[in-house]
Amino acid sequence: MKSVLQTLFKSKVQPLVEAVPPQEKKQWGQQPEETSKVSLQGDISAIAIDDIFQLLDHAGLTGELEVLTTGNSGCFFFTKGLLVFGMLETSQKKIGEILLAEQQITSQQLEECLVIHRAGDRQQRLGHILIQQGYIHPDNLTSSLGRQIKDAFFEALSWKEGTFFFYIDQTPKQDRLLVNERVDHLLLEGMVYIDDNNA
Repeated sequence: MKSVLQTLFKSKVQPLVEAVPPQEKKQWGQQPEETSKVSLQGDISAIAIDDIFQLLDHAGLTGELEVLTTGNSGCFFFTKGLLVFGMLETSQKKIGEILLAEQQITSQQLEECLVIHRAGDRQQRLGHILIQQGYIHPDNLTSSLGRQIKDAFFEALSWKEGTFFFYIDQTPKQDRLLVNERVDHLLLEGMVYIDDNNA
């Protein structure tokens, strides 16, 4: 008898949103040598996004989950079921905004580092520039980046329509700072996050 996972991963679910070719959308992950194959895809109005997160967690899967919804999209990477990276296309708080809100840097320090960032054609990440200038400790940056990733996860939990695609064994770019977050804990935090935003 085939397992539920085998059935899901071999199912052909027609997406509601046209799939984006991997070579056009891989701005967060490693560029694959050949076109990545979708291992699982479906409609999040039929299969809730939190159920998809739980599936990846329980199965201990490694790969990239892309979620497309009207006006936005998100990309989440998992390693053996743990969330290690996540980012939204739009409505994502920038790391500079987060650090300012947490009063870890001043607006003058941020502007100075943004000038350096732009002068280098945005090749060097803003967080790395802030560390080089001595304005923030690496541990504090990692903590703030973790908050940014978690906020992206929480935002995606509120999406009720759209399409998801899972690419097995895809990993984030090597220069990304990663976290190791348990999905079950994030889902509990996410319920509080959504309740607070809807209050």
